[in-house]
Amino acid sequence: MKTLTAKIIALVTAMALLLSLLIGILSIGTSRSITDRQSKDNLLLTAYHNAKDIDIMLYAIEQSVDSLSELTLSTITDFSRFKSSSAYVDECTAALETAALTLARNTQGARTVYVRFNPEYAYPTSGLFIVGEGDDFESVVPTDFSMYDPDDLTHVGWYYIPVNAGAPIWMDPYLNENINVYMISYVVPLYINGESVGIAGMDIDFSIVENMINNIKVYDSGYAYLTNSSNTLLVHKEYATGTAISAVDSAAAMLLNSPDKVNTVDTSSSMVRLYTTLHNGMKMALAVPKSELFADSQSMILRIVIVIVGALVLAIIIASLVGGRMAKPIRQVTKVVQNTADFNFQSSAGGDKLCSLQDETGDMARAVRQMRRELRNIVNLISSSCGTLNSNIDNLLQSSNNVNNMTENNSAVIEELSAAMTQTSDSTDRIRETVVHLQQSAQSMQNLSRDSQRLSQELVQDAGKMSENTMEATNQTQSMYEKVKQDTDIAIEHSKAVAKINQLTEAIAGISEQTNLLALNASIEAARAGEAGRGFSVVAGEISSLAGQTNQTVESINSTVDEVNKAVSDMVNCLNTLMDFINNKILPDYDSFNSVAQKYQEDASVMGDSMSQVNESIQELTSALDEISSTITNINDMVRESDMGIHKIAEETSEMAEETGSNSQLAAESKDTVEELFSIVGQFKM
Repeated sequence: MKTLTAKIIALVTAMALLLSLLIGILSIGTSRSITDRQSKDNLLLTAYHNAKDIDIMLYAIEQSVDSLSELTLSTITDFSRFKSSSAYVDECTAALETAALTLARNTQGARTVYVRFNPEYAYPTSGLFIVGEGDDFESVVPTDFSMYDPDDLTHVGWYYIPVNAGAPIWMDPYLNENINVYMISYVVPLYINGESVGIAGMDIDFSIVENMINNIKVYDSGYAYLTNSSNTLLVHKEYATGTAISAVDSAAAMLLNSPDKVNTVDTSSSMVRLYTTLHNGMKMALAVPKSELFADSQSMILRIVIVIVGALVLAIIIASLVGGRMAKPIRQVTKVVQNTADFNFQSSAGGDKLCSLQDETGDMARAVRQMRRELRNIVNLISSSCGTLNSNIDNLLQSSNNVNNMTENNSAVIEELSAAMTQTSDSTDRIRETVVHLQQSAQSMQNLSRDSQRLSQELVQDAGKMSENTMEATNQTQSMYEKVKQDTDIAIEHSKAVAKINQLTEAIAGISEQTNLLALNASIEAARAGEAGRGFSVVAGEISSLAGQTNQTVESINSTVDEVNKAVSDMVNCLNTLMDFINNKILPDYDSFNSVAQKYQEDASVMGDSMSQVNESIQELTSALDEISSTITNINDMVRESDMGIHKIAEETSEMAEETGSNSQLAAESKDTVEELFSIVGQFKM
């Protein structure tokens, strides 16, 4: 997987394989579904067409017998005479013979056609019985009913079974011993006015049905078989007639016993089965090996797999050719890039052909050519610049050496002058520091005296304010005390009014009791008055109820008044306590505060006078120190300016010397770099 060709082949192979798998799975699934459905449909069509052929034959037989039965009933015009006259029976029989012969000759597989009359009304051999095959039919003497018991179904069941059923019936295949032919019969019982007249029927050679079943072709080894409605075999290529299907094929028996699976293809086992019900109730079944039924599906899957494998191989071949064709120009471009990495800018063979390509490889080749052209120009430019830079560096080195010698001489003289100015400056600095220290001390003392004087003044003011505030608070407290005491006395007087509520509630209670007694007396009088006093009794009841409500209201008012009396009592106690606290505690404390404030004011006045005298002395000392400090400052400034100038000259000279040395070093380094560039340029092959 290291080469592009291998990667392209792997990618195309993977994509082709994935696409082939997807298409294969889809194709196989779709094809299998379609072919399986077609196979099932073919099996269904086989069953349908063959069952239809048999049913057509059965329908033709039924139509012939139905026609004969209708003709028989229409011939017997007088049923009473029919039951009493043998001659009339023979007359009716003769009238039916020609029509019966015609039906026998025109019905496929017909062996006998008969009309038998009820032996209870007619003589035992009455009726019509025509036997033959093809066009050779003749009328013979019918079976004598008197020779057999009605329960002998072996010989006369063909008559009594349909009559007992009371409806047209297809009888299972049986051996007609009279003519020694295995046949199947369709019999229609005849009735006139609800009374049994007899039967009309036709026997069909069952070998015709058997041949039709055996001739059904179901793929290569599949076959058809026939059962009656009870799933007993009638026609089978391996098992005898009369064998129960459950005894030889349990899977087929299970299918035939499921009415919901009629005309349904059963693929649950290796043998696919299908059955359909014929018109006469018989069941025609088809059986075919699953491998044969779905052979087309397997063949289709095999062809799809072959096509997928072929497509995959073809995809690999195409991928190999395309990958090789794509990888060739890329390898050539890679070789050019490798030459560039080796500093080889010489033209390569085939470069023009690569650049002429119109795909991504051509774009890459043209980009590489442009890159090499630009790199070649850059190398030439570097080579030219290196020569110019080398010449300039030589001149710079010579100039730097000259400047360096001059700066070294200037630096020595400046350093001696700077040392002398430094000593002078240090002396003036020490004197100036002493004077400054004295000035600071004097200033500190002056500030302290000013602060003390200010504090004393503020203390006097604060003491005055404190005295005024104390007096004002005393007056306000005294006024508040008088106001609270006055309001408390009034509240106590007002609280006495609550007692009047008790008197009123007692009066209301008395009225309620009198009202209640009055209502009771009224009720007694209303009871005495009887019906005439009933209205008054109602009024008395309402008055009694009102008296009861009044008593409840009085009780509620008394409860509320008790709570109010308690609250008023608590409030009076609280106010008395507050008045005692103000009178005994707060007012005496305010008098003490006022005395202390006056004492603070007197002490602050004395301290203020002392601080004023100290401040005046400090101001005189500060003035003298300021004059000395000013003189020393002037001297120090002059020396400092001279020293700073010398130091500045020395620093600039030293910096210039350093810069000159640095330039020399940079020039030397640049010269080395130029030599390295020359060496690098020499590696490029132009």
